[in-house]
Amino acid sequence: MSVQKAFVKSVLSGDTVILRGRPRHNGPPPERQLNLSYVAAPRLGSAKKDTQDEPFAFDSRNFLRQLVVGKEVTFRINHTAVASGLEFGSMYIVGQTIDVASQCVREGWCRVREEAKRNHLGDEKDDLLQLELRAQSQHLGMWADPNRAPTARLPRSTTFHGDPHAFLSKYKGRPLDAIVEQVREGSTLRVLVYLPTKEHPKAYQSLVLFLSGIKSPIVRKGIPGMDDLVEPHGEEAKYFVESRLLQRDVQIIVEGLAGTNQNFVGSVRHPAGNIAEVLLAAGLAKCVDWSLPMVTDGSEKLRSAEAHARQSRLRIWKDYVPRETTHDGPSRAFDALVTKVMSADSLQVRSQATDEETKVQLASIRQPRLKDAAESGYHMEAKEYLRKKLIGKQVHVLFDFVRPATDEFEARQCATVLLDGNDLGEQLVAQGLAGVVRHRKDDNDRSSRYDQLLAAENQAIAARRGMHSGKKVPAFRLTDASESFTKARQFLPALQRAGRLSVVVDHVANGGRFKLFVPKDRLKLTFVLAGVRVPRVGKTPLDESEPFGEEGLSLAVERCLQRDVEVEIESVDKTGGFIGTLWPTRQANFSVELLEAGLATLHEYSASQSPYANQLFAAERAAQQAQRNLWQDYYDEADGTANDEAESSPAPAPLTSQPLSKRTDSAAKPSPDATAAVRVEDALMDAVTPSPEYVDVVVSEISDCNRFYLQLVREAIPGLENLMREFSQYHHSGAAAGFPAGHRPKTGDVVSAQFTVDNQWYRARVGQVAGDTAHVWYIDYGNAEELPLHRLRPVPPQFLTLPAQAHEAKLALLNVTPKDSEYGLEAYERLRGMIENRQLVAIIEGRLRRPVGTGPWSPSPSSAGKASYANGHHHATGATNSPLPISMPILCVTLYDPVVSDSLEASINADLARAGLARVNAKDPIARRNPHQLHHLARCQEEAKRMHYGMFEYGDVLVEDSD
Repeated sequence: MSVQKAFVKSVLSGDTVILRGRPRHNGPPPERQLNLSYVAAPRLGSAKKDTQDEPFAFDSRNFLRQLVVGKEVTFRINHTAVASGLEFGSMYIVGQTIDVASQCVREGWCRVREEAKRNHLGDEKDDLLQLELRAQSQHLGMWADPNRAPTARLPRSTTFHGDPHAFLSKYKGRPLDAIVEQVREGSTLRVLVYLPTKEHPKAYQSLVLFLSGIKSPIVRKGIPGMDDLVEPHGEEAKYFVESRLLQRDVQIIVEGLAGTNQNFVGSVRHPAGNIAEVLLAAGLAKCVDWSLPMVTDGSEKLRSAEAHARQSRLRIWKDYVPRETTHDGPSRAFDALVTKVMSADSLQVRSQATDEETKVQLASIRQPRLKDAAESGYHMEAKEYLRKKLIGKQVHVLFDFVRPATDEFEARQCATVLLDGNDLGEQLVAQGLAGVVRHRKDDNDRSSRYDQLLAAENQAIAARRGMHSGKKVPAFRLTDASESFTKARQFLPALQRAGRLSVVVDHVANGGRFKLFVPKDRLKLTFVLAGVRVPRVGKTPLDESEPFGEEGLSLAVERCLQRDVEVEIESVDKTGGFIGTLWPTRQANFSVELLEAGLATLHEYSASQSPYANQLFAAERAAQQAQRNLWQDYYDEADGTANDEAESSPAPAPLTSQPLSKRTDSAAKPSPDATAAVRVEDALMDAVTPSPEYVDVVVSEISDCNRFYLQLVREAIPGLENLMREFSQYHHSGAAAGFPAGHRPKTGDVVSAQFTVDNQWYRARVGQVAGDTAHVWYIDYGNAEELPLHRLRPVPPQFLTLPAQAHEAKLALLNVTPKDSEYGLEAYERLRGMIENRQLVAIIEGRLRRPVGTGPWSPSPSSAGKASYANGHHHATGATNSPLPISMPILCVTLYDPVVSDSLEASINADLARAGLARVNAKDPIARRNPHQLHHLARCQEEAKRMHYGMFEYGDVLVEDSD
């Protein structure tokens, strides 16, 4: 027959090979079995026939395997067996002149068949016989010393024998010599691993190996009980690997177990390269997440090879369509400061470039499940792990994707967060404090370091760390010490004895109110700074914050939120809140920081009781002198040049000369009598007069029981009448004009406003501007209303020289029942009947300063008195169009009707206390200067209680003042 060419695919035994032709465009190449003519090798055992290997059978096969597998050969069919159809022939390796059968006989791994010896076959037979005799004489191959044991036996089973876990533990990560016995599909091999021992120098173990990190299309044929399945490109992938690895000597690295734990996962090393990487690059396999972390050499090259095939649309990727990225968040990479750890997998960061706050979720990270008993106990531990590592630290944020919003969750920015170059998510997973999200195969919205996360999780599982330990940790529970006043009182003694407590600030309500976590005792409690008052922060968008409330909150968040701080507990309030001092660092008293920044004011009574009173008073004084934030309009009257003559001045100063804002006009400075011996003592008290000031007044407006407005009879009335006459003439002369087009008055501006009752023009200050309306306060009368903007005009400068004539006032030493509370309407009507439309005598006992921007004109916090916090200092912004002071003192007065009497017993203050419609405020700073009047008002209150008047109708309901 003619000579043909083929490649040797595999060797079945020492005298039989499988040949394959050249590849075809429509499938794998044809194959045929060839038995070498005239020779026979030792027989291999069969699992089906339950036979053992003949001596040297495996070595004979191994010799032929190493000689011809993968090489191109020429062959000639000599004859075909009639019964079996087996083909027998001669085979030559291309480029060699001696046939393969002769080489096998020469080396002693085949013998000449007996029938060949009997039959005369010419020179070819004679040559084989000579070669056999020579091998026998030299004891080669199977002709070795008869006492020599067979060197190896081929395992009768194609499955693994032994304990897979023990095998993995012993050999994991070690290169092992092996022979690829079978390619089941492109990524699944059966290999013989060479495992020499002293007893068996050439022992082998058979095992099934899945290539780690990849999966090729399935090829399943002829498996009992299962339908045949051949996925597209499956045969091609199988042939691809067979042509390169089948029956080749390779090294394998066992990396893990798969499936039923009888099969192994590992890598194959070959001098020509990594077969897994080559398969991926050819588009004949895909990366798989479950085994990719096991790859000894890492996953980067495999991912890169897959990406190349995907972009080139090779084979299994031919229909690939790139998904639109879901990344529409901030810049893909930026440096930021961690401001809050929201959960075990979510953070809030502030960009250092834009100063914007962003919520990010750690990409592909799953926090411990609260509903899973095996994981819930680790939830708090995981959050604490992140808090201790991240809060206040600079990190590098790499945005990976955006998780779209759902019915339950808002859209989430998912990112990889690096601290000092280390992936925080990976560290969390490696500690067993989080899991890794298992994404769908087609889901590319995943962490850019997803493979490293999976590897870290595998390490945590292997080391039995955290929630993989099998230990059930009880769910983290805290005792709420501030649940009620009674419960707080029970904890107070122990917390006081503890001195400085190490705590964690869990939440900041405003600049002076916190939720704390006490790790040592597993307590949570509400904590309030002692001795200071911090502006309130609105709880909803419609609930406006007090001026500088947001700035105080920002400072508290920046310095304290989720930080390890120290507190010292002094007492509790009526709601169960613990009152005390907080130190963000060992030496930094946070109350002092707030006061120095002008973001809080002192509460004199409680501050004076504090062991740190001197620091608190000094801090507030420093803020006043620097005019920071709340004190930006503060005028330090104690530094006035007239102080030396204050005590000798017999005449009371006119009320109009008492503004708090600093005036550039020397004529506008406060009078000596009004500023003499001023002492800053309370968080709201500006000055307590050393001697009473008696002035004749008219009450122009009553807002409620604790706020009304006075005009001075001698000073206000004549000047105001003259101003209003000229003001009216100006607005009716045609010279007055509205605001220029496009101009809108701002909060705090002084304007001309047309009163809706009489349509006359009056001076007013603008409060909040909303749409086409503005809230205005008439500065000479005290009343307020909402006006459309077209009823507002600019005020010419000549009408701004006269100070505002309406002065806010309250009854000294009293807290009158609010109008909207029980007995409030009765109190309002009684007060109104005594002071409305009457000329009265007012004794000015003291003046209360209000923080900048507050007042009856109710400014918008967003437009008046704004502040920014930068480099440790607060800088106020915002201005008005008028030299008139924005911040006016509140007068604390005792009122008398001169027609009735001028005695202490007949004061309007005493009348309300005697009627049970007001409560005496013993903590008022005025009380220290006027104990006689305080005592008299207290006796009036006792009389009301005894007679069951007003609020005491049903007994003593008086509670401690909380001002």
